[in-house]
Amino acid sequence: MKIELLQPVYISEENAVRSFQAFADAEFKDLDVSCSAAVQNKRFHVSLEGEDADVCESLLYKEFGKPFLKNEIGTDIDCKGYIQRIDPDQIIVNIGFELPIALDSLAQLGAGSAGQIAARFGMIPFLPVTVRILPDGTAVFTKEQIDLWWSWKKTSTDRIFINGATRSQVKAALQKKRHGRDVYGVEKIGLTECVIVCKEKTDGPGIVSSIGRVLPGQMGVLIGTKK
Repeated sequence: MKIELLQPVYISEENAVRSFQAFADAEFKDLDVSCSAAVQNKRFHVSLEGEDADVCESLLYKEFGKPFLKNEIGTDIDCKGYIQRIDPDQIIVNIGFELPIALDSLAQLGAGSAGQIAARFGMIPFLPVTVRILPDGTAVFTKEQIDLWWSWKKTSTDRIFINGATRSQVKAALQKKRHGRDVYGVEKIGLTECVIVCKEKTDGPGIVSSIGRVLPGQMGVLIGTKK
């Protein structure tokens, strides 16, 4: 079978396929499946062959999302998406096609422009999110997504979101800049999207300034308020 994944490819195609293949080899090593990937139109197209192909299909969709067409979407459906861009008055999310999240739909995240709200919570392009599709053809962040951001905001730790780098690349940059003891760890939230969880007394913007010199990609900082 052949499937397409929602996960955007915005680094070199060669590196993207290498990263995907490393993920598949590790996740599917005990399964009866042959998996190979290529990039078309900035997305992964994956071939799966073997008795466990259906299992792997479900796992890949859960991990990296399934792109939808406009005519496949009803209303009040929750799905995975990726932030496409952040405008002054809206945030555009891609679920297979672009959907706007209007400024008034961001009120639960506080006051300000869409750009100010995004900066407050560390949002950057290509960050994976969950959204609900509305009858008027727009979207909102799900309650679970909003609650997650607030739960992070109300802690005493900063979080740094990074796109365009694998978990191993981020960990290597932290070690190179001698910040290994300043963080609790690096969590993978996408194939080339990660989040660094800082320790209580670590300044997230300071880490960004340090590792940004050796790590490609964009970074956003969510600053914990209980310090």
